[in-house]
Amino acid sequence: MPGDQRFTKQQRLLKAADYGAVFKAADFKVSTPFLLILAKDTGQAQARLGLVISKKNVGCAVRRNRVKRLLREVFRQRARQLAALDLVAMARPGLSAQDNPAIIAMIQTLLDELARKAARSPRIPLSQT
Repeated sequence: MPGDQRFTKQQRLLKAADYGAVFKAADFKVSTPFLLILAKDTGQAQARLGLVISKKNVGCAVRRNRVKRLLREVFRQRARQLAALDLVAMARPGLSAQDNPAIIAMIQTLLDELARKAARSPRIPLSQT
């Protein structure tokens, strides 16, 4: 059970090709003025998260790390709702000016919206013969 409480390596997008697949062919997109989340249905057993928190949009390293920590934590709590999706979260200018409760509420709202969109979308069978 303690393993369920961690943000594991299997829950992360690690390779540039994984990020590229989401950028190139995102099935879902949800956004606010401060945050954009792209998602691709992969058919895998669990959701994975990739973060794009640039210095240009979130200048200070401390603030970038805070935003990443909040994104990972909310994702970890809601990963079961998002099974079979690869997500890429991208910060927009002004995100770091928000306080923690506002950022958490924003992320939760976006992930809920994404889960609803994914649930309404028909799944394409992996093996079509």
